[in-house]
Amino acid sequence: MRSRIMTIMILALLTWGCQKPTVRTDFDSVADFTAFRTYAFAAFTDPDEGSVLNDSEIRRRLESMLHEQLSMKGLTRVEAGVHPDLLVHYWVGMKKKHAGESTAPTGGFYGWRSGYAQGVGDGGLRTYAYTEGTLIVDLVSRFRNELVWRGIIFGPLTGSREKKLQLTNEGIAMAFENYPPRTNTP
Repeated sequence: MRSRIMTIMILALLTWGCQKPTVRTDFDSVADFTAFRTYAFAAFTDPDEGSVLNDSEIRRRLESMLHEQLSMKGLTRVEAGVHPDLLVHYWVGMKKKHAGESTAPTGGFYGWRSGYAQGVGDGGLRTYAYTEGTLIVDLVSRFRNELVWRGIIFGPLTGSREKKLQLTNEGIAMAFENYPPRTNTP
């Protein structure tokens, strides 16, 4: 019985470890996304001390991932001084979180001498700590100086640095899956 519970717990942990990022997007329904042809990354502002964005390699990798998606959508990267159609702002945050997982009592019938008896296995709650990462990507129209599109990507950060960057890249791709959004413009 204990080995059955352990197997279920191991499968649950493996499934949790293979999670995809959660992605949410929103956009200005009156923005004319066909008018956007160029973009530039907004000037980088100094992050908080200890921020993940203090690492220039991570910034370079994030911008490369974003560039790949924007290029696939037909946008061309230009320098900010050339007055691009869109300015790309991004922000990264990490937060320690705790979660619980029920190891609910298991019930069933078990063979017992000449008859059957109902048995109940141990149950309880297992808690664990993890770090949740969040990446927010904003596209701001230079014409209107307003936010026209936002993608929010978040999920548990587990594994190596490369694994975390792979998860981030997957989230960015998911966010831009339906870009440009269908709008109500004529």
